[in-house]
Amino acid sequence: MHNNSDQLLTNRNISINPERILSQTLDELRITDSKIKQNTSSLVKNLETSNSDEFWINIMKAIVVSCDENKYIFSNAELCDFLTIGARGLDNKRYESSVNSGNQSLNKIVSDAIFSIYKDIMENYDNVDNELKNYYPKIILNIISIIRRGYDISGEKVNLYGLERYYLKNKTDAVNRKLDISEPIVANVQKTVNIETRKSIDIQSVQALVSPPVKENVLSKKDLVSSLSVITGRKKNELNELLTKIPEQDYKKITDLCINYNKLQKYSKLIGTEEFSRQIEKELGRKLNDRQLQHATISIRKVKTYVENVLDGKFVPHGSHGINHVKHNLEYGYQLMGLIEYRRRRYTQSQSYNKNSKV
Repeated sequence: MHNNSDQLLTNRNISINPERILSQTLDELRITDSKIKQNTSSLVKNLETSNSDEFWINIMKAIVVSCDENKYIFSNAELCDFLTIGARGLDNKRYESSVNSGNQSLNKIVSDAIFSIYKDIMENYDNVDNELKNYYPKIILNIISIIRRGYDISGEKVNLYGLERYYLKNKTDAVNRKLDISEPIVANVQKTVNIETRKSIDIQSVQALVSPPVKENVLSKKDLVSSLSVITGRKKNELNELLTKIPEQDYKKITDLCINYNKLQKYSKLIGTEEFSRQIEKELGRKLNDRQLQHATISIRKVKTYVENVLDGKFVPHGSHGINHVKHNLEYGYQLMGLIEYRRRRYTQSQSYNKNSKV
């Protein structure tokens, strides 16, 4: 199958039009639903196009997000087409990407894994219920991300030799209702959408990105260090030193978390109970869906890990956008609950903010 949308990137003198590429991709997938077309078009309008693999993954994400929100169930043929088109990417090279460029052995491994996934979809997909079918495009999106970039949507590195094994594990997790990737997908797509576009999109998960205001960042450094000491169990002298080395944006985020430490404690004790959602929704003044609540739960359980990794500089950025997806997804959970404020990124990972310097 020749992918028409691939032709749009073959001539580098031609300006890339995200909406045109999306439209042709939807045509190839034979998705004609007008609401899906409208929603996906709004999502991709302002996508960054400098990195073709990142751009292509975001096109695929937008399709998954919109289909999920509109409860669109792929047929097995559509799902196989989605895998084929997604894996070949915009360059139309047979399963070749920056991860396995020029390596015929790896290309064959990817091709064999995709064939096995096709076979599994054709044999088993029609026999599962619609709730489980809803997970499949998200599983396939992870596979596409690994082929194109070397890591899945959450930022976990996956060796191409383990591609089929990873697919089967995702399927098992989905069956056991453990697979939680749809909110990170929404979060990652939405970072490229401007305010005007966001207002026009009728997607509940998108609305949730506009988090309620967090209390003004007025915690003294002494109180901040005391709170961090409680969260991490580390000595205050060590924490004082680490705080001088982290970027300003991270400093503000962990300050937000410490200001809301009482809420964190309360929510942590309520996890697994009906009161958990009631308390969060009462504070927010709006409802959260099940996936958002699951994402919030994960972020609360990992607050110590998040804070320590920020302080230790362990969140290594991936891709051209300088984003660590695990960090980004945890922060999205805190934003959903209003525990940290959503801020546009203005600092690179390499920039640090010295709290002792004169401004």
